[in-house]
Amino acid sequence: MEHAQRFILLALAIGWTIFRLVRYGRVANSKRTGPAVPAAVGAQSPRPAEPPAAPATVQSPIEPASGTGSGLARFLVAAGILVAGNAAIWPVLFLLPALEAVPTVWRLTAGVLANLFLIRVAGNAAARAGSVLRQSKDDDRNPIK
Repeated sequence: MEHAQRFILLALAIGWTIFRLVRYGRVANSKRTGPAVPAAVGAQSPRPAEPPAAPATVQSPIEPASGTGSGLARFLVAAGILVAGNAAIWPVLFLLPALEAVPTVWRLTAGVLANLFLIRVAGNAAARAGSVLRQSKDDDRNPIK
């Protein structure tokens, strides 16, 4: 197979993959119901949908909305963990003399899997940072108390 034919086949494979991803995305986001499945004999009819519940508490107009202003802080916490983790992982994988015998593909795979773990840790830390900021906003700044 010539070099040009390989590029053409690669371009076709990438195009087909993008086409399928877009198509699956449209189907997943459509409001249509899925294919109907016939009910089994003796099956109960589905319950009618319950109306959405009213909010239990009304937000105070003098207090800031929960989570306001903490979006940037949560982003900075998550980004800091990801950058610090990557700054530790990749030099260990590629600059440590003990790992030079390990094939590059395996080291890259280990780095990607470690990043998946880091993403989870960063998300949890960002959520925790948002809850801590929300608690600190609930101090005695309410003039009506």
